[in-house]
Amino acid sequence: MSNIMDYIKKYKDKTFDEEEFNELDNLVFCQILYLDFLNIISSKRKPITLNSAIKSFLNKNSYKDISKYGIIKIGGYKVIKQIEDTKRYKDVLVYNYIYKGDNNKQFGALTFKVKKNLIYVAFEGTDHLLSGWKENFQMSYEHLVPAQECAINYLNKYIKLFDTNIIVGGHSKGGNLALISSMYCNRFVRCKIKKIYSNDGQGLRKEQIESKNYLKIKDRYIHFVPNYSYIGILLRNDKYEVIKSSRKDILSHDIFNWQVQGTKLIRANLSTISKNLEKSVILWLNNHDKDEREKMITNVFDALEKSGIYTTNDLLDIKNSIKIIKNLNSIDEETKKLILNFLHFNLNYIIKNSKL
Repeated sequence: MSNIMDYIKKYKDKTFDEEEFNELDNLVFCQILYLDFLNIISSKRKPITLNSAIKSFLNKNSYKDISKYGIIKIGGYKVIKQIEDTKRYKDVLVYNYIYKGDNNKQFGALTFKVKKNLIYVAFEGTDHLLSGWKENFQMSYEHLVPAQECAINYLNKYIKLFDTNIIVGGHSKGGNLALISSMYCNRFVRCKIKKIYSNDGQGLRKEQIESKNYLKIKDRYIHFVPNYSYIGILLRNDKYEVIKSSRKDILSHDIFNWQVQGTKLIRANLSTISKNLEKSVILWLNNHDKDEREKMITNVFDALEKSGIYTTNDLLDIKNSIKIIKNLNSIDEETKKLILNFLHFNLNYIIKNSKL
Protein backbone atom coordinates (compact mmCIF):
# COMPACT_ATOMS: atom_id res chain seq x y z
CA MET A 1 0.00 0.00 0.00
CA SER A 2 1.71 3.20 -1.21
CA ASN A 3 1.24 6.74 0.07
CA ILE A 4 2.66 10.23 -0.55
CA MET A 5 6.01 9.33 1.05
CA ASP A 6 6.44 6.40 -1.35
CA TYR A 7 5.72 8.77 -4.24
CA ILE A 8 8.44 11.17 -3.08
CA LYS A 9 10.98 8.34 -2.77
CA LYS A 10 10.18 7.04 -6.25
CA TYR A 11 10.22 10.36 -8.12
CA LYS A 12 12.76 12.38 -6.09
CA ASP A 13 15.35 12.20 -8.89
CA LYS A 14 12.93 13.36 -11.61
CA THR A 15 12.87 17.08 -12.44
CA PHE A 16 9.58 18.78 -13.27
CA ASP A 17 10.67 18.78 -16.93
CA GLU A 18 11.17 15.02 -16.81
CA GLU A 19 7.96 14.29 -14.86
CA GLU A 20 5.32 17.01 -14.99
CA PHE A 21 3.79 18.57 -11.89
CA ASN A 22 0.88 16.38 -10.78
CA GLU A 23 -1.81 15.95 -8.13
CA LEU A 24 0.67 14.40 -5.68
CA ASP A 25 3.09 17.35 -5.89
CA ASN A 26 0.05 19.44 -5.02
CA LEU A 27 -0.28 17.44 -1.77
CA VAL A 28 3.43 17.80 -1.00
CA PHE A 29 3.30 21.60 -1.20
CA CYS A 30 0.10 21.80 0.86
CA GLN A 31 1.70 19.75 3.63
CA ILE A 32 4.86 21.89 3.73
CA LEU A 33 2.80 25.01 4.41
CA TYR A 34 1.65 23.70 7.80
CA LEU A 35 5.16 24.53 9.07
CA ASP A 36 6.16 27.99 10.32
CA PHE A 37 8.60 29.70 7.94
CA LEU A 38 8.55 33.11 9.65
CA ASN A 39 11.96 34.81 9.29
CA ILE A 40 12.99 32.11 6.80
CA ILE A 41 10.89 32.82 3.70
CA SER A 42 10.24 36.45 2.82
CA SER A 43 6.76 37.95 2.86
CA LYS A 44 7.83 39.79 -0.29
CA ARG A 45 8.86 38.61 -3.73
CA LYS A 46 12.38 37.74 -2.62
CA PRO A 47 12.73 34.10 -3.64
CA ILE A 48 14.99 31.52 -2.06
CA THR A 49 15.21 27.87 -2.99
CA LEU A 50 12.94 25.45 -1.18
CA ASN A 51 16.05 23.51 -0.18
CA SER A 52 17.51 26.59 1.55
CA ALA A 53 14.22 27.15 3.38
CA ILE A 54 14.13 23.53 4.52
CA LYS A 55 17.71 23.60 5.82
CA SER A 56 17.07 26.84 7.73
CA PHE A 57 13.90 25.41 9.23
CA LEU A 58 15.60 22.17 10.30
CA ASN A 59 18.45 24.14 11.89
CA LYS A 60 15.92 25.98 14.06
CA ASN A 61 13.43 23.19 14.78
CA SER A 62 13.82 19.61 15.95
CA TYR A 63 11.28 16.80 15.65
CA LYS A 64 10.63 17.19 19.38
CA ASP A 65 9.82 20.89 18.93
CA ILE A 66 7.38 20.18 16.10
CA SER A 67 5.68 17.21 17.78
CA LYS A 68 4.22 19.51 20.46
CA TYR A 69 1.83 20.88 17.85
CA GLY A 70 0.30 17.60 16.70
CA ILE A 71 0.05 15.40 13.66
CA ILE A 72 -0.35 18.13 11.04
CA LYS A 73 2.98 19.78 11.89
CA ILE A 74 4.64 16.37 12.21
CA GLY A 75 3.42 15.54 8.71
CA GLY A 76 4.99 18.69 7.32
CA TYR A 77 8.25 17.87 9.11
CA LYS A 78 8.33 14.35 7.63
CA VAL A 79 7.75 15.72 4.13
CA ILE A 80 10.56 18.30 4.23
CA LYS A 81 12.97 15.69 5.64
CA GLN A 82 12.04 13.42 2.74
CA ILE A 83 12.39 16.05 -0.01
CA GLU A 84 15.57 17.73 1.31
CA ASP A 85 18.35 17.70 -1.32
CA THR A 86 16.17 15.90 -3.88
CA LYS A 87 16.57 16.72 -7.54
CA ARG A 88 12.83 17.24 -7.97
CA TYR A 89 12.22 19.79 -5.24
CA LYS A 90 15.50 21.43 -4.22
CA ASP A 91 15.50 24.21 -6.84
CA VAL A 92 11.83 25.17 -6.50
CA LEU A 93 11.69 28.84 -5.48
CA VAL A 94 9.56 29.98 -2.52
CA TYR A 95 8.44 33.48 -1.55
CA ASN A 96 5.48 35.61 -0.41
CA TYR A 97 5.12 33.69 2.87
CA ILE A 98 2.29 35.01 5.05
CA TYR A 99 0.92 33.79 8.38
CA LYS A 100 -1.75 35.57 10.41
CA GLY A 101 -3.14 34.02 13.57
CA ASP A 102 -5.22 35.72 16.26
CA ASN A 103 -8.59 35.32 18.00
CA ASN A 104 -10.49 36.21 14.80
CA LYS A 105 -8.62 34.46 12.00
CA GLN A 106 -6.03 31.89 11.03
CA PHE A 107 -4.45 32.23 7.61
CA GLY A 108 -1.28 31.05 5.91
CA ALA A 109 -0.08 31.23 2.30
CA LEU A 110 3.07 30.54 0.30
CA THR A 111 4.04 30.78 -3.37
CA PHE A 112 6.10 28.04 -5.04
CA LYS A 113 7.72 28.79 -8.39
CA VAL A 114 8.00 25.24 -9.70
CA LYS A 115 9.71 26.28 -12.92
CA LYS A 116 9.82 29.29 -15.23
CA ASN A 117 6.23 29.00 -16.45
CA LEU A 118 4.52 27.29 -13.51
CA ILE A 119 3.53 28.72 -10.11
CA TYR A 120 1.70 26.96 -7.29
CA VAL A 121 -0.01 29.07 -4.61
CA ALA A 122 -0.74 27.11 -1.41
CA PHE A 123 -3.17 28.07 1.34
CA GLU A 124 -2.85 26.58 4.81
CA GLY A 125 -5.57 24.47 6.38
CA THR A 126 -6.76 24.69 9.98
CA ASP A 127 -3.96 24.48 12.54
CA HIS A 128 -4.01 24.41 16.36
CA LEU A 129 -5.71 27.83 16.76
CA LEU A 130 -9.38 27.77 17.75
CA SER A 131 -9.97 30.79 15.47
CA GLY A 132 -9.33 28.53 12.49
CA TRP A 133 -12.00 26.09 13.65
CA LYS A 134 -14.34 29.01 14.28
CA GLU A 135 -13.91 30.17 10.69
CA ASN A 136 -14.80 26.67 9.47
CA PHE A 137 -18.18 26.99 11.20
CA GLN A 138 -18.65 30.64 10.20
CA MET A 139 -18.55 29.56 6.57
CA SER A 140 -22.07 28.20 7.06
CA TYR A 141 -23.51 31.71 7.45
CA GLU A 142 -20.93 34.35 6.46
CA HIS A 143 -20.34 35.25 2.82
CA LEU A 144 -16.61 35.62 3.45
CA VAL A 145 -14.82 34.74 6.69
CA PRO A 146 -11.57 36.64 7.53
CA ALA A 147 -9.25 33.93 6.14
CA GLN A 148 -11.20 33.87 2.85
CA GLU A 149 -10.81 37.63 2.50
CA CYS A 150 -7.08 37.25 3.19
CA ALA A 151 -6.84 34.59 0.47
CA ILE A 152 -8.56 36.79 -2.12
CA ASN A 153 -6.29 39.72 -1.22
CA TYR A 154 -3.25 37.45 -1.43
CA LEU A 155 -3.94 36.45 -5.04
CA ASN A 156 -4.78 40.01 -6.07
CA LYS A 157 -1.63 41.40 -4.46
CA TYR A 158 0.99 38.78 -5.26
CA ILE A 159 0.12 37.49 -8.74
CA LYS A 160 1.97 39.78 -11.13
CA LEU A 161 1.79 40.62 -14.84
CA PHE A 162 4.36 38.05 -16.03
CA ASP A 163 3.19 35.21 -13.78
CA THR A 164 1.65 32.48 -15.93
CA ASN A 165 0.15 29.02 -15.45
CA ILE A 166 -1.03 29.49 -11.88
CA ILE A 167 -2.21 26.52 -9.82
CA VAL A 168 -3.96 27.26 -6.53
CA GLY A 169 -4.44 24.64 -3.82
CA GLY A 170 -4.77 23.74 -0.18
CA HIS A 171 -5.68 21.01 2.27
CA SER A 172 -8.75 21.14 4.54
CA LYS A 173 -9.74 24.79 5.08
CA GLY A 174 -6.89 25.67 2.72
CA GLY A 175 -8.76 23.87 -0.06
CA ASN A 176 -11.80 26.05 0.55
CA LEU A 177 -9.56 29.15 0.53
CA ALA A 178 -8.12 28.05 -2.83
CA LEU A 179 -11.64 27.74 -4.23
CA ILE A 180 -13.02 30.97 -2.78
CA SER A 181 -9.96 33.07 -3.69
CA SER A 182 -10.11 31.81 -7.28
CA MET A 183 -13.82 32.66 -7.46
CA TYR A 184 -13.53 36.21 -6.13
CA CYS A 185 -10.07 37.41 -7.20
CA ASN A 186 -9.93 40.02 -9.93
CA ARG A 187 -10.42 39.03 -13.57
CA PHE A 188 -6.76 39.64 -14.43
CA VAL A 189 -5.66 37.02 -11.89
CA ARG A 190 -8.50 34.55 -12.49
CA CYS A 191 -7.67 34.18 -16.19
CA LYS A 192 -4.14 33.05 -15.24
CA ILE A 193 -5.37 30.21 -12.99
CA LYS A 194 -5.20 26.84 -14.74
CA LYS A 195 -6.17 24.49 -11.88
CA ILE A 196 -7.65 24.74 -8.40
CA TYR A 197 -7.03 21.86 -5.97
CA SER A 198 -9.18 21.46 -2.89
CA ASN A 199 -7.80 18.51 -0.92
CA ASP A 200 -10.72 17.52 1.32
CA GLY A 201 -11.69 21.16 1.78
CA GLN A 202 -15.19 22.31 2.70
CA GLY A 203 -17.74 23.17 0.04
CA LEU A 204 -19.76 26.35 -0.44
CA ARG A 205 -22.94 28.02 0.77
CA LYS A 206 -26.00 27.74 -1.48
CA GLU A 207 -25.64 31.30 -2.76
CA GLN A 208 -21.99 30.73 -3.63
CA ILE A 209 -22.38 27.43 -5.45
CA GLU A 210 -25.19 28.95 -7.56
CA SER A 211 -23.20 32.11 -8.35
CA LYS A 212 -21.63 33.23 -11.63
CA ASN A 213 -18.27 33.37 -9.86
CA TYR A 214 -18.37 29.62 -9.27
CA LEU A 215 -19.43 28.87 -12.84
CA LYS A 216 -16.44 30.85 -14.12
CA ILE A 217 -13.93 28.52 -12.44
CA LYS A 218 -15.87 25.26 -12.13
CA ASP A 219 -14.14 23.55 -15.05
CA ARG A 220 -10.71 24.19 -13.43
CA TYR A 221 -11.77 23.06 -9.95
CA ILE A 222 -10.57 19.65 -8.69
CA HIS A 223 -12.00 18.55 -5.35
CA PHE A 224 -10.53 15.43 -3.71
CA VAL A 225 -12.31 13.78 -0.78
CA PRO A 226 -11.33 10.46 0.85
CA ASN A 227 -13.91 7.68 0.75
CA TYR A 228 -14.43 8.22 4.49
CA SER A 229 -14.67 11.99 4.30
CA TYR A 230 -15.79 14.01 7.32
CA ILE A 231 -14.56 17.45 6.23
CA GLY A 232 -14.74 17.75 2.45
CA ILE A 233 -18.43 16.85 2.30
CA LEU A 234 -19.38 19.75 4.62
CA LEU A 235 -21.55 22.55 3.22
CA ARG A 236 -22.62 22.08 -0.42
CA ASN A 237 -20.68 20.36 -3.21
CA ASP A 238 -21.65 19.61 -6.78
CA LYS A 239 -18.44 17.80 -7.74
CA TYR A 240 -15.65 15.81 -6.14
CA GLU A 241 -13.35 12.91 -6.88
CA VAL A 242 -13.30 10.21 -4.20
CA ILE A 243 -9.90 8.94 -3.07
CA LYS A 244 -9.13 5.61 -1.39
CA SER A 245 -7.95 6.06 2.20
CA SER A 246 -6.38 3.47 4.49
CA ARG A 247 -8.41 4.85 7.41
CA LYS A 248 -12.15 4.76 8.07
CA ASP A 249 -12.23 7.42 10.81
CA ILE A 250 -11.43 11.15 11.04
CA LEU A 251 -7.80 10.34 10.19
CA SER A 252 -8.92 9.67 6.63
CA HIS A 253 -8.58 13.47 6.39
CA ASP A 254 -4.80 13.05 6.75
CA ILE A 255 -3.18 12.93 3.28
CA PHE A 256 -0.63 10.37 4.51
CA ASN A 257 -3.48 7.87 4.57
CA TRP A 258 -4.47 8.52 0.95
CA GLN A 259 -3.46 5.65 -1.31
CA VAL A 260 -1.23 6.25 -4.30
CA GLN A 261 -0.37 4.44 -7.50
CA GLY A 262 2.40 5.95 -9.61
CA THR A 263 1.71 9.68 -9.98
CA LYS A 264 -2.00 9.36 -9.18
CA LEU A 265 -4.26 9.04 -6.17
CA ILE A 266 -6.31 5.84 -6.27
CA ARG A 267 -9.98 6.55 -6.91
CA ALA A 268 -12.78 4.92 -4.89
CA ASN A 269 -16.48 5.28 -4.01
CA LEU A 270 -17.82 7.40 -1.18
CA SER A 271 -18.62 5.34 1.92
CA THR A 272 -22.16 5.01 3.25
CA ILE A 273 -21.22 6.84 6.46
CA SER A 274 -19.94 9.85 4.49
CA LYS A 275 -23.01 9.83 2.23
CA ASN A 276 -25.25 9.90 5.30
CA LEU A 277 -23.20 12.70 6.88
CA GLU A 278 -23.43 14.71 3.68
CA LYS A 279 -27.23 14.35 3.70
CA SER A 280 -27.38 15.33 7.38
CA VAL A 281 -25.34 18.47 6.73
CA ILE A 282 -27.62 19.56 3.88
CA LEU A 283 -30.67 18.88 6.07
CA TRP A 284 -29.19 21.00 8.89
CA LEU A 285 -28.45 23.83 6.45
CA ASN A 286 -31.98 23.66 5.04
CA ASN A 287 -33.62 23.60 8.49
CA HIS A 288 -31.68 26.56 9.94
CA ASP A 289 -31.56 29.96 8.31
CA LYS A 290 -28.50 32.24 8.32
CA ASP A 291 -29.44 34.01 11.57
CA GLU A 292 -30.07 30.73 13.41
CA ARG A 293 -26.74 29.29 12.30
CA GLU A 294 -24.92 32.45 13.34
CA LYS A 295 -26.57 32.49 16.79
CA MET A 296 -25.76 28.85 17.49
CA ILE A 297 -22.16 29.04 16.37
CA THR A 298 -21.49 32.36 18.09
CA ASN A 299 -22.81 30.88 21.33
CA VAL A 300 -20.59 27.82 20.89
CA PHE A 301 -17.38 29.77 20.54
CA ASP A 302 -18.32 32.37 23.15
CA ALA A 303 -18.67 29.50 25.63
CA LEU A 304 -15.33 28.02 24.58
CA GLU A 305 -13.50 31.35 24.83
CA LYS A 306 -15.03 32.09 28.24
CA SER A 307 -13.65 28.75 29.31
CA GLY A 308 -10.12 29.73 28.29
CA ILE A 309 -10.09 27.67 25.08
CA TYR A 310 -7.96 29.33 22.39
CA THR A 311 -6.13 26.33 20.91
CA THR A 312 -7.00 22.68 20.39
CA ASN A 313 -4.41 21.80 23.03
CA ASP A 314 -6.49 23.74 25.59
CA LEU A 315 -9.22 21.12 25.13
CA LEU A 316 -7.01 18.57 26.88
CA ASP A 317 -6.89 20.59 30.10
CA ILE A 318 -9.46 19.06 32.48
CA LYS A 319 -9.94 22.40 34.25
CA ASN A 320 -11.03 23.98 30.98
CA SER A 321 -13.43 21.10 30.36
CA ILE A 322 -15.10 21.76 33.73
CA LYS A 323 -15.44 25.45 32.83
CA ILE A 324 -17.08 24.55 29.52
CA ILE A 325 -19.64 22.33 31.25
CA LYS A 326 -20.50 25.19 33.62
CA ASN A 327 -20.96 27.58 30.71
CA LEU A 328 -23.34 25.15 29.02
CA ASN A 329 -26.01 25.86 31.64
CA SER A 330 -26.66 29.34 30.25
CA ILE A 331 -27.42 28.35 26.66
CA ASP A 332 -30.23 26.55 24.85
CA GLU A 333 -30.38 22.78 24.38
CA GLU A 334 -29.68 22.79 20.64
CA THR A 335 -26.54 24.89 21.06
CA LYS A 336 -25.49 22.74 24.01
CA LYS A 337 -25.71 19.64 21.82
CA LEU A 338 -23.62 21.33 19.14
CA ILE A 339 -20.89 22.19 21.67
CA LEU A 340 -20.78 18.65 23.03
CA ASN A 341 -20.52 17.23 19.52
CA PHE A 342 -17.74 19.71 18.74
CA LEU A 343 -15.81 18.71 21.88
CA HIS A 344 -16.33 15.02 21.18
CA PHE A 345 -15.05 15.43 17.61
CA ASN A 346 -11.93 17.38 18.60
CA LEU A 347 -11.01 15.30 21.64
CA ASN A 348 -11.23 12.09 19.63
CA TYR A 349 -9.11 13.68 16.91
CA ILE A 350 -6.43 14.89 19.33
CA ILE A 351 -6.32 11.63 21.32
CA LYS A 352 -5.95 9.58 18.12
CA ASN A 353 -3.24 11.92 16.85
CA SER A 354 -1.26 11.60 20.07
CA LYS A 355 -1.07 7.84 19.58
CA LEU A 356 0.55 8.03 16.14
